[in-house]
Amino acid sequence: MRFSLCGATAALFALGGFLLSGGSVKAGLITTPPNTINALFFLGAHAGTPETEDFGSPPVAGPAPIGPGGVDFVEGAIDGSTIHVGDTQIVITNQLAAPFCSVTATPCPDSFTGFEFQFSSGVDITGVSVDPASAADFLPNTTAPHAGLQLLSPTDMLVDMTGDAPKISDDLIIDVTTAGTTPISAISEPSSMWLLLVGVVGLLWLRRRFGHGLGGRASC
Repeated sequence: MRFSLCGATAALFALGGFLLSGGSVKAGLITTPPNTINALFFLGAHAGTPETEDFGSPPVAGPAPIGPGGVDFVEGAIDGSTIHVGDTQIVITNQLAAPFCSVTATPCPDSFTGFEFQFSSGVDITGVSVDPASAADFLPNTTAPHAGLQLLSPTDMLVDMTGDAPKISDDLIIDVTTAGTTPISAISEPSSMWLLLVGVVGLLWLRRRFGHGLGGRASC
């Protein structure tokens, strides 16, 4: 009994430490050597020459390496937004008090005004979604014929912002899932089970340890 109880305790702690430390989660957009991202902005239509977002200080045109802390793009002269690309999220922050449209009209007649994010071949994106923490007035346009947030390929996504008029400092947060990435929701359940099992083993250990009296030997 001593061997099985101690062995189970050690195994559970090892498993729990692995789960809670995120050991089962593989890297998303950030890897070594770094992946790169090219952030583009199209005004009016998804054609022609886009605005290429700049990064760094002094500003340098992309594509930008996605380093350990991600990468930040400075405010674009046309789109008026700053962009942060992390391991599993892209955050676009509006900095301009003007709608995302090539003309002053409601509704906006543009076929496409928005962003395109092109990654290097080391990225394998399997899904993109709008995070609930995004501002309500800064969401991708899904009104036909607009397609909102699109994953064109594992290395390319479009964000249709046509007609949006967000307030300054409003965020659009895009959650990115890559091949091999374990969603947080998939980690929470085994972590909870681990905590429950450790609690049960702990109670059994205490019962065995103190059930023999103060003179009894420790079970572990």
